[in-house]
Amino acid sequence: MECTILSPAKIILFGEHAVVYDKLGIASACGIYSKVKIKSVDDDFVEIISKDLGLTKKMSLDDLSKIVNMIDDLRAQENIDEIKSMAQEDLLLPSFVVVGKIMQKYGFKGLNIIISSHVPKNLGSSASVFNAISKGVLECLNVTDDTAFFANEGDKVVHGTPSGIDAYTIANGGWISYRKSIGIKTLNLNVEPYIVIVDSGDVARTADTVLFVKKRLEEDSVFVNGVMDKLDKISKEGLQALMENDLEGVGQKMTEFYNILRTLEISTPTLDEIVKIAINAGAFGAKPTGGWGGGTCIVLSKDKKHSEEITDVFKAKGFKAFVAKLGVNGTRVD
Repeated sequence: MECTILSPAKIILFGEHAVVYDKLGIASACGIYSKVKIKSVDDDFVEIISKDLGLTKKMSLDDLSKIVNMIDDLRAQENIDEIKSMAQEDLLLPSFVVVGKIMQKYGFKGLNIIISSHVPKNLGSSASVFNAISKGVLECLNVTDDTAFFANEGDKVVHGTPSGIDAYTIANGGWISYRKSIGIKTLNLNVEPYIVIVDSGDVARTADTVLFVKKRLEEDSVFVNGVMDKLDKISKEGLQALMENDLEGVGQKMTEFYNILRTLEISTPTLDEIVKIAINAGAFGAKPTGGWGGGTCIVLSKDKKHSEEITDVFKAKGFKAFVAKLGVNGTRVD
């Protein structure tokens, strides 16, 4: 058995930070991909090779069982930081946990797994790889199961307590909505707009910005709650525009979301510059995506040609930028 799995990225169109406070979030699968090649081998080991990380590691069935049980025990003891620290020290550990969780349920099989990814950080990079591994291992074991569930086990190792948005959106593709008190819902939207993804060059500081907003809330709950209520309203209006295939309206709401959220002082001069360049280039809208404090911006264009023109504008100014499509299919056998 041999297969190649393609797994998309994901972007948050509306709702970052607001979802922490039970406000509406809208996310989409994005046409940038991780690729995982998996083949069965006559061996007693699972070997994982990451071309991007330059790492190779093998684990036996006993090794897999021990590591999965250790992670489960630490989680039961709520030692989340220790798990995350282990993942930072051993970058292939989360991938082996995904494999181990599946094989713990469905039985062991010797496998060779080769990972290569074009998904940047802040766009669901880990969940994209974990979904590809999950889908591929399940295929090799001739099992039909919830790809996203096992992928999220890897994200738990990396991020501690992920909502599952990344894993679910990437596995299923298309569009989803999320509200903490309700959960994840699939959106039946017939829209696949093109965006430009622009790298600010600064590392996103999601954990720092989430903590910063929390402290702002403690200091001035009236102001921060007011911001969150405004963001929730914008997300609802943005969803309505998506349902009506009104891309110009979606773009306006993206920029409006940016202007409101930046009042919490979690943007950066570079992110602000990117948004300004995008609007001056005729984009429908632009905003940072993910944790802010660095990372990437998404720019909504009129069409693919316009995306390419905007990309050229950013490249001429020294930014890394590329075109991607939203609402694409989820993790699949290539």
